[in-house]
Amino acid sequence: MSPNAAPVPAPADAVIVVEGVTKRYGEVEALRGIDLTIRAGEMFALLGPNGAGKTSLFSILATLRTLTAGRATLCGHDVTRERAAVRRNIGIVFQEPAIERRLTVRDNLELMARCYGLGAAEARRRAGTLLEKLGLQEAADRPAEQTSGGQRRRIELARALVARPRVLFLDEATLGLDVEARRNFWAEVRRMAGEGLTVFFTTHYMEEAEVADRIALIAEGRIIALGSPRELKAGFGGGVIRLSTDDDTAAAAWLAGRGFKAATAEKQLLLVHADPAAVLPLLVRELPVPVRRVEMHAPSLEDVFLELTGRGLGGDSAPAVPGRFNGAAP
Repeated sequence: MSPNAAPVPAPADAVIVVEGVTKRYGEVEALRGIDLTIRAGEMFALLGPNGAGKTSLFSILATLRTLTAGRATLCGHDVTRERAAVRRNIGIVFQEPAIERRLTVRDNLELMARCYGLGAAEARRRAGTLLEKLGLQEAADRPAEQTSGGQRRRIELARALVARPRVLFLDEATLGLDVEARRNFWAEVRRMAGEGLTVFFTTHYMEEAEVADRIALIAEGRIIALGSPRELKAGFGGGVIRLSTDDDTAAAAWLAGRGFKAATAEKQLLLVHADPAAVLPLLVRELPVPVRRVEMHAPSLEDVFLELTGRGLGGDSAPAVPGRFNGAAP
């Protein structure tokens, strides 16, 4: 937000409001003026590569780190000055496991409930409800260390929900899980969001971000795009052509000479064109190097991020030709 701009009033149902937030670690500026508003019951994703600033923003909103400048509130409470009030309204699932592996699943939940001030009887009731809701009854009386990776993530989720928070924070919460376990985890979270829980999560998995109502793409400490998955992809325009050739450097130079701009990702050339089906036969026929593989598809969030930054979500891609890439007529 510009220092001279008048503040825009937050909507009445805003749960999280972030205004001009910056975060510095010595000389490193991890966040560079973040503005966000997240509504009650919204499932909101922060998508970007490692080092983009996701965890810094997450940690500030969850009161785990202090901001350098700007202001952020959660449920009307300032995250810097009213930490205790903020913490009474949130539950967190971290990247690293936080459960006590030697305790049973049930005891883990009851212990967390007691830490939040629930009496013994209420802690037992709350634990029982969450065990049933998250499909953990069978594992309830086993030590947590004897559960599967997917079950442990659900235990972490149950612990975060034990005090009935208004906002659930998830920081790369499915890191290390297989595809099926991730799918089951997000099905549970999506169901809870449907019941009114506000969810704020970070991820660098493109397919995970698709479950969100809105996504903020973050790179180098700035929000570079914001919208629903459909809006972000619709704003991308056209479709994507992926090419693998015997000499991608030569192919990129040839394309540049004919008005195309290509980017490299995962050892392939990527081009965006308003009508990829029309231009694809020409490319395959005219390219001066043999084409090993070619495919065409609708834009993905990965493609959107690559177009905006010249890098993939892995953070290691670089544009073959400087600047934004989009198809031009040959």
